[in-house]
Amino acid sequence: MEIKANQAIYLARFDQSLSEQKVNELYMEYKKKVYSLALSYVKDIYLAEDLSHEILLKCYLSRKQFNGDCSFHSWIYRIAINHCIDFLRKRYHQRDLLRDDIEVFQAKEVCTPESELLSFYEKEELREKLRLLPAKYKEVINLYYFKEHSLKEIEEQLNINLSTIKTRLLRAKKMLREMY
Repeated sequence: MEIKANQAIYLARFDQSLSEQKVNELYMEYKKKVYSLALSYVKDIYLAEDLSHEILLKCYLSRKQFNGDCSFHSWIYRIAINHCIDFLRKRYHQRDLLRDDIEVFQAKEVCTPESELLSFYEKEELREKLRLLPAKYKEVINLYYFKEHSLKEIEEQLNINLSTIKTRLLRAKKMLREMY
């Protein structure tokens, strides 16, 4: 009996004939929660803001599909999580396409004495910065980027956890960014 009453409350709250004021109240109530969830997925405040608006709009447009089987909160969160995952999948695919385009562009690049000299100095500067890294980070960077080992190969070679390797790569890249 209590479950049916709970469902009725949620359905009445998100009814088709919602007034503009009620829609605004629901928007304000869930805006920060959905934004926080999106931010946890994309790690970019502007992108998370855009995604949260898209998610709330999607919830409003698909309100007919809410049947009260779960809480309203769970329904919105499920839509938000699925939307973020779909966005990340799409973004990952686009990144691969962009990388392919860049490789084609780089293959056509003409090598001039000036560009070779700049490239040499950039590589030398990078080597200097790498020498300043702690040994455990330098080792992982060297194996992954310069010797082009896979994460699995590095795991076997160094006999450390995969998550530790990923953490070291992330921290090493962060340290290098701070040095530049």
